[in-house]
Amino acid sequence: MYPSLGSGPEQAIGREVRRQSAYISLGLLALLFPFIPKWLIVLGILFGMIAIIYMPKGSPLFRAMASEKDREAGVLLGPLKFCGALLVLAVLVVALDFPVYLLAAVIGAVAFGEGSAALANLLIRGDRDVFWSLTLLVMGTAFAFLFGSWVLVNGSYPVPDGANPLYFMFFLAVVGTVTGALLYTIVDADDVAVPLGAGLAMWLFSSFNYASVPDPAAIAVAVAVPFAIGILSYKLNAVDMSGALSGVLLGLFMIVFTGGFAWFALILLFLFLGAMFTKYKFGYKQRVGAAEANAGSRGYKNVFGNCFVPLVFVVLYGVTSGASGIISIPYLGAVDKSIFLIGFVCSMATATADTLASEIGSTYSGRPRMITTLQEVAPGTDGGVSPLGEAASVLGAAAVGVAALLLHLTGADAGAMLIMALAMGFVGTNIDSLLGATLQQRKLLSNQGVNLFATLITGLLAMLIYYLFFL
Repeated sequence: MYPSLGSGPEQAIGREVRRQSAYISLGLLALLFPFIPKWLIVLGILFGMIAIIYMPKGSPLFRAMASEKDREAGVLLGPLKFCGALLVLAVLVVALDFPVYLLAAVIGAVAFGEGSAALANLLIRGDRDVFWSLTLLVMGTAFAFLFGSWVLVNGSYPVPDGANPLYFMFFLAVVGTVTGALLYTIVDADDVAVPLGAGLAMWLFSSFNYASVPDPAAIAVAVAVPFAIGILSYKLNAVDMSGALSGVLLGLFMIVFTGGFAWFALILLFLFLGAMFTKYKFGYKQRVGAAEANAGSRGYKNVFGNCFVPLVFVVLYGVTSGASGIISIPYLGAVDKSIFLIGFVCSMATATADTLASEIGSTYSGRPRMITTLQEVAPGTDGGVSPLGEAASVLGAAAVGVAALLLHLTGADAGAMLIMALAMGFVGTNIDSLLGATLQQRKLLSNQGVNLFATLITGLLAMLIYYLFFL
């Protein structure tokens, strides 16, 4: 994730300064984007790739830009992959109207942001994962915003009606940088997934007609608070760095699209209860083979497996609009958009209930039974249920329901919301077990896939019940 100092730190720092300076100098070409045709951007990047492939290994530019891996391969692999990703995005500019200002923002975030993080990281001796992530978030956002804003303003590109162009660009810069930082913890630093993922994430959110983008100070708080909580969780070994940055991304969207911290508080409750009960009797769980992998530290797969569906409901709640909160849904007609709130609360109730059922239920002194056959199985078996686990699921669902009440996340009927959270949490936990006993046992779904489908089914079911009986 960060460059190694090797045996000679001073030499390594000098080499890295030269390498990143070359990257940054070439990245400045993105400032020309507002003044040249789109096809010329594609052609320029293509010629750049050809020049990288045929660059002599003894040339000053090769020596300046090459990493150890590049020198071993005899080609600038990092720049070649980066240009390949940019070429894909540039083709999308021509073919599918991918915004040029987002292409410039990707260059700013990766070439400048990652370069700044790499240089800063060589100078510290503390926790490099934390320092790298912090530097990349700050510098990547700053340069993505500067490059994107330059192209956006000088190119006169459209933004959502009523949105402040600079506020809009800052939000997209944060989205792209946080996505890129998360991908850096998952794939190799030179992987094309980093610039592609950052660019496509910004494109997705730029396509929403969302004019109520908060000011940069509010967005900065929406990143800083989840980041601080994520780093604390990382230090306590509750999550790894990918899990911490996943929480930052979730927090950003939930705070921005709902205008406050209440929805994000339910995510924090889930993470807190999950972390606490993951450590509960952890030694015993290890002995019986039911312990969470990675010493109980949860990563991005666990976070998104449980929270992706709730996140979708949050975004839908934020981007939908209409008089008095009324929206039009195909086949349903005019519906109050609080229906997405119910889907969010009940899917979170399922995620929390299932996590507690697994972590507490695995300490059951008796033998769990397979949900499909009721035959005894070993602790930790996919699809196994126990009285203790079922009771724990009710506890988890109740915790979410009560928290939602206290946070005023209730929709039209507070009592109905509480009952549905309890019911959906319990039902969702057993749907999860059923999927585990069937599809997961057959290797058709992973544990994270089971979690995603369980939260999706219960979220949609809760929305249907709410629509039929409470709206």
